[in-house]
Amino acid sequence: MRKIFEILSMVRDYKRPLYLNILFNILNAFLSLFTFLAVVPFLRILFQRTKEVAVVPDSSNGITGEYLMDWVAYNLDQYVQANGATSALFWMCFFIVSVALLKNIVLYFSLFNLAAIRTGIARDLRAKVYDKILRLPLAYYSEERKGDIMSRMTNDLMEIEFSVIGTLEVLFKSPILMFIYLGTLFLMSWELTLFSLIFLPLSGYLISRVAKSLKNAAKRGKSKLGELMSVIEETLTGMRIIKAFNGEKVFRRKFEEHNQGYFRLMLKLYKREYLSSPTSEFVAILVITILLYTGGSLVLSEGASLSGEFFIGYLVVFSQIIQPAKAFADAIFKINKGGASIDRINEILDANESIMDKPDAKNILKFEKEIEYRNVRFSYGNDEVIKGISFTIKKGETFALVGASGGGKSTLANLLSRYYDVVSGQILIDGIDIRDYVLTDVRHLMGIVTQDSILFNDSVKNNITLGLDMENELGVIHAAQIANAEEFIVELPGKYDFNVGDGGNKLSGGQKQRLSIARALFKNPPILILDEATSALDTRSEKLVQEAITNLMKSRTSLVIAHRLSTIQHANQILVIKDGVIVEQGSHQQLMELDGTYRSLVELQQFD
Repeated sequence: MRKIFEILSMVRDYKRPLYLNILFNILNAFLSLFTFLAVVPFLRILFQRTKEVAVVPDSSNGITGEYLMDWVAYNLDQYVQANGATSALFWMCFFIVSVALLKNIVLYFSLFNLAAIRTGIARDLRAKVYDKILRLPLAYYSEERKGDIMSRMTNDLMEIEFSVIGTLEVLFKSPILMFIYLGTLFLMSWELTLFSLIFLPLSGYLISRVAKSLKNAAKRGKSKLGELMSVIEETLTGMRIIKAFNGEKVFRRKFEEHNQGYFRLMLKLYKREYLSSPTSEFVAILVITILLYTGGSLVLSEGASLSGEFFIGYLVVFSQIIQPAKAFADAIFKINKGGASIDRINEILDANESIMDKPDAKNILKFEKEIEYRNVRFSYGNDEVIKGISFTIKKGETFALVGASGGGKSTLANLLSRYYDVVSGQILIDGIDIRDYVLTDVRHLMGIVTQDSILFNDSVKNNITLGLDMENELGVIHAAQIANAEEFIVELPGKYDFNVGDGGNKLSGGQKQRLSIARALFKNPPILILDEATSALDTRSEKLVQEAITNLMKSRTSLVIAHRLSTIQHANQILVIKDGVIVEQGSHQQLMELDGTYRSLVELQQFD
C-alpha cells in the first residue's frame, strides 16, 4: 500500500491527464456495458416465436433490472410487429457497431492520457536521478558500479512505468469497470450476484499468496542485472586491453556466470508472476460454471422467473468481470515488481550529498593571496592516506608534488577541488576555509588537466568551451593556438565542428591532451592543477604538450603532480610525498643537494 501512495505522489503533477483518464474509463465502462447487453434484444429478435406483443411493463415497484429488460422487450416487440424482424436485426447490428466504434475511440483517449502520465513520470524520475548523479561526490562512484547505475536509469525506470499503469489500473480503471458491471448485475439479479460474490475472496487469497514473494525476487533480479550491465560496461571500456592480453576467455567466463545467474533469478520471478493470470482465470471460470448451473436450473424450472435470453445477457456481463479482475491481479504484480525498482531508484535519490554548500556560504570571485593546507588529514574508509600535511602556495607560485604512486599526491589535488572534503584540518583560499565558499565559485577558480584526457562525444569546440560561453569563437581559437592544438584541428574534417568520438577515440593521446589544455586555457583560471599531464605521451607529443603547459602556467598559481621530474625543475617548491606525509621540501637545487629521496628519483629517471 505504501508503494501505491508513493506512485500517486508522482502522479499528482499530471492531474489533467489523470482526470481525463478516469473520465474516459467511466465512459468506456458504460459503452462496454451497452455493447454486452445488446445480446439480450439480439437473441430475442432471433428466437422470439410468438406474434404476440409483450405486455406493457409495470413500473409500480420502481426502476429495477427486471423492469428495464421488460421495457426493452416491449418496445422491441412493438418495433418487430410494425417493421419486421429483419429490419430490427439490421438496426440492432448498426447500434452494436456504432457503440463499439465510440467505445474504442474513448478507449484510445483513455490510453493516450495514460501514456502522458507514465512517460512523463519516467522522464521526471530520469531527470531527478541524472541531476542527483551530477551532485553526488566522487566517493559515491568509487563504491557503486557504473553499469548498475545505468541499469537503474533504464530497466528500473521501465518497471516503474509499468507500476504507474498498475496503480492506475488498481485505483481508477479495474474498480470502475467492476463497480459498473456489478451494479448492473445487481439490477439484473441480486440473488445470483450475491451468490457469485461468495467465491471472489478465494480468488483474492490465491493471488495474494503468489504476489507476496514477488517483490523480493524482483529486487534480487534488478541487482543481478546491474552486475551484468557492469560486466558489459567494463568489457566495452577495456576492450583494447582484453584483446591485447587475450583475456576474451576470462571475460566470457565472467559474463557467463553473471548471465546464467540472472537467467535463473528471472526464471523464478516469471514462474511466480505468470502463475497469477492462470490462477485468477481458472477461479473466474469456476465461478461462471457454478453460475451457469445455478442460473440454468432457474431458467428450466417451472414458473421460471428468469428468461433464457435474460440469463445469457447476465452471463455475458458477468464474464466481463474476469478481465478487470485479471487486470487487477496483474496490476498488483506490477506494483510489487515496480516497488523493488522504486527502492533501487530511491537508493540513488536518497544517497548522502556530502559535498554541499553551507547555508551561509560565501562567494569568492577572484583569488588574491595564497592557498594554505593546514594540518590536513584524509581517509578512504579506515585507510588514512593524508596524515597531517601543511604547506602554503603564494599567488603566482608553482608547487610540485612528487613521490611513489599511492603516496597521496592526487588526493591532495582532489581535496583542493573539493571532490572530497578533509577529515580534519583545513584547506584555505585567501585565509578562508574552502568549505565556507560556494562550491561552484571555488571550482570556477580552477583549471584541471589530468593524465587521462577526458573528452566527450561532441565537437572540438564544445569540448573546449565545456560549461562556458560557447559563442566566444575567437576565444576558442586563441586557446587552441596557445595549447598547440590548432595545427591538428585545422586538418580535421569540419575543423572545430569535428566530432571527437566516444572519449575522444578519433584523436591521438597527444591531441586529446592538447585539447584538455585548450579547455583549461579557455576557462582562464587563476589556479591550475596538473595531474601527471604528460606521463602517458610519446616524446614528440610530450614536447608539444609541455610547451602548451608552459604557456598555460604563465601568471597562474599551479599545483603540479609530476611523474617526469624533468618537467618541474623550475617549480618554486617541490614536495616529496611518501605514505601521506611530506618527507622532503625545497627547490630542485636544494633537494638535489640534500641527497635524499628526491635525488634518488631524479637519478633513477636519468638512468632509465
